[in-house]
Amino acid sequence: MVLEPNIILASGSQRRREIIAALDAEVTVISSGIDERPPYPGEDAEEYVKDLSEEKALAVKSLGHSETLVIGADTTVVLGEEILGKPVDEAEARDMLMALRGHSHRVVTGVAVARKTFLASTYMSAEVVMREYSNDEIEAYIESGEPFDKAGGYAIQDERFAPVWTFSGCYLNIVGFPLCEVMRLMAKGRFYAKLKQEWRAPERCPNDCPARVAGEVAVT
Repeated sequence: MVLEPNIILASGSQRRREIIAALDAEVTVISSGIDERPPYPGEDAEEYVKDLSEEKALAVKSLGHSETLVIGADTTVVLGEEILGKPVDEAEARDMLMALRGHSHRVVTGVAVARKTFLASTYMSAEVVMREYSNDEIEAYIESGEPFDKAGGYAIQDERFAPVWTFSGCYLNIVGFPLCEVMRLMAKGRFYAKLKQEWRAPERCPNDCPARVAGEVAVT
């Protein structure tokens, strides 16, 4: 039997709300409310974001939503061996943006899908190279308030600051919600949805991205 789920997005992120709206399904947003813990000593970024995405999905599911498909997600930035979360103040945002400037780093996003006894999670990683933006640009970006709800203190889709020179991998992963991986996880649990006919993948998505194909998602 094919299940066409109503969905709860366990996130307060406006970016994730915008991306999940591509699915032709009824989506409700309920923030998980959990505090995003720092990584444990020795914990790699992949396991860290997977665990947090599961915690978010299960936290919302436990609020009486076990019959509904709940999706959690978490994104982090990895510079060398250091995991960068969301900056807590201007000084930390400045330090992050200066450290990232002109360098390559990874963006890792974990996603989890939960319903009843079903729980599946995965992650995606993308390589990002930042441009050589100026100190004045950093200060203007901080003054705008944009860095403070974003891992690494920046958004690839910010057209004014435009911090990214180039990248390889999934664009929506870098934004914070890899729709193609969410679709795959849903299909693992035999939960199927369609993309809205009018939806188009962002221009920066790779040409071979599954999210570019409009129609029923049935990835196994």
